[in-house]
Amino acid sequence: MKTLLILLTVTVVLLGCNAVTEPAPEDPLVPAGVMQLVENTYKDPHNMVFTEILSSKIWNLELESQVKKYSLIMGPNNIKVAYRRMATEVPDSLRHLLDTSVIAGGTFSDFKEQEFISFSELSYEKTYLANYMWKGKTYLLKWGAAFGGGQKGVYDIEMVPVISKFPTAELNDLPLALQQYFQGKGFEFIRATIFINTQSKRYYQVWLSNNNSNFQLMFDQDCKLVAGSDQPVRIDDADELPENIRAYIRRASDNKDFGFKVRIAGMVKNELDGVKSYIVILQELNAPSDKTDTWHIVLDQNANLLMSSYYCTLN
Repeated sequence: MKTLLILLTVTVVLLGCNAVTEPAPEDPLVPAGVMQLVENTYKDPHNMVFTEILSSKIWNLELESQVKKYSLIMGPNNIKVAYRRMATEVPDSLRHLLDTSVIAGGTFSDFKEQEFISFSELSYEKTYLANYMWKGKTYLLKWGAAFGGGQKGVYDIEMVPVISKFPTAELNDLPLALQQYFQGKGFEFIRATIFINTQSKRYYQVWLSNNNSNFQLMFDQDCKLVAGSDQPVRIDDADELPENIRAYIRRASDNKDFGFKVRIAGMVKNELDGVKSYIVILQELNAPSDKTDTWHIVLDQNANLLMSSYYCTLN
């Protein structure tokens, strides 16, 4: 039951929907209310560079204030998430946290500390992020400090193949096509996470509710459903997975694409509007019981990998 709960609630990164075609112009039109919000939040903001993420809805802002550099993602009326860019490289203490994980050995860049987030299911004393190049692919790596205060710190580590992400609890932040889809299905919107990859494509993961059940749906850049269901089905036997998906997992395991030989720790089958997808939890084969390295992958019915995300707890 615990595995299934993790499987159904894990933060998933997928190809998602984007109503904006290309990266925003260098000097997008910024409403006066957005400028006022910045001036009310930061003292003497200057060297400001706005980049439009969603047309007339969401902006990325780089700015300086009191000799500090910040990176914000904001809407017309609120800041979604705010980071302070760190002047130093990733501290050795954080680097060394990864030494016992399967993702050790990557290259860091763009180190920053999260100073504000509009909402989160998990609360950390400190949250740090960096871009992380691992096995030739760029990921967003997050350290969440579970506690401190003189105690030995425990960190939750998350790694996803994007360069930026932010949450929203506002339905109007999403493309109109998605809003209309939810309305047509009778689904109630709860919240969403918007992801941006290295090609500046926007991806959407949406939490919804129907008949008192919560679930997740994911969409591609054409607003087509690619994964998820309002009625996910747990799979207890790996033999129930399609052969092409079992073959993909065997190859990835043999190649150590996930840093280790894997065992399947959980499976879910999703189908909605004729779109089938599978969520699989992978852990290290024969690992000690206290080792928490875990990959969550999502594949379509043709065994194409739609998502991979890594999680562990370290101290």
